[in-house]
Amino acid sequence: MQTELFESITRYIANLNLDGDTLRAYTIDLHKFERTISNVAINSITRDQLKSYLDNLTSKYGQRVSLATQNRHYASLHRFFEWCLQEKFVEENPMENLPRRRPNKDIGEVMPGTIIRSLKKEQVEKLLKNAQTTREKLLFTLLYTSGIRISEALDLNIQDIHDGTIHIQHGKGNQPRQAYLAKQTEKLMLQYLEERGNPTSGALFVTTHGQRLSYARARQLFMDAARNILNSDGTQVTIHQLRHTFCTERAGHIDSFVLQRLAGHNDIRTTLRYAKVSDTVAKEAFNNFDEWQEYKRKTSPEDNRLKPVI
Repeated sequence: MQTELFESITRYIANLNLDGDTLRAYTIDLHKFERTISNVAINSITRDQLKSYLDNLTSKYGQRVSLATQNRHYASLHRFFEWCLQEKFVEENPMENLPRRRPNKDIGEVMPGTIIRSLKKEQVEKLLKNAQTTREKLLFTLLYTSGIRISEALDLNIQDIHDGTIHIQHGKGNQPRQAYLAKQTEKLMLQYLEERGNPTSGALFVTTHGQRLSYARARQLFMDAARNILNSDGTQVTIHQLRHTFCTERAGHIDSFVLQRLAGHNDIRTTLRYAKVSDTVAKEAFNNFDEWQEYKRKTSPEDNRLKPVI
């Protein structure tokens, strides 16, 4: 039997204008809440009930969820109850003034967004070597070399890519944008399309039955290829880290506003999370500028002679 809360969540999700990954997260979070809180009426859900729910969130293995995951659930619930308030299902948002969980530094927690896990070159090489088919190798290489989101990649049609440009029709926030195709990725794409009989339209990534590849299947293919590839803290690498690696490798080497456009970030602050310039990159930039100045001095000696101090 569907509850009032279930029906409200279903209606709310149906009206959200979000990209695939974000919509999927909202759906999972809200239905987990609905299953946990059971038959409680929406207008009787209290702040204390919500706090207890968030504080006791656990993973499928029974462990307390990470700070980032809990704060994601917090955001999902806050936005849902804000909608309920607008629809007059509740008289006030019970999430209002409910503080977010703070990081426990004693167990090594940090604020979400302060740590970005990227892959090392050898990890990427191992991943691509483990890819079973040209399709998987193309998908992983595309994410790594173009920086597009997995949802954007799976939504691509063959005709969306031409003249080295990837035309993303529905980026984050349902906004169109452009990304660019690396030479190595273009070669893989041509090989993949040749294996499929050189189609000129339709979904770029398809199953063996010709249907568009789903996120769940793409994630499983990545997990199969990423077997025994772990982060430095022992956690399993994820498919989203290919995009993080694209941004991390370019941060400090190219202008942050250019990187923002390449990554499709709406807010420059998101891009600046990657812009931790290492000493090596800083020294390289210094030497490049110094060499350029020296070149200018040698090629324009008259213009660069020291003027007497008056």
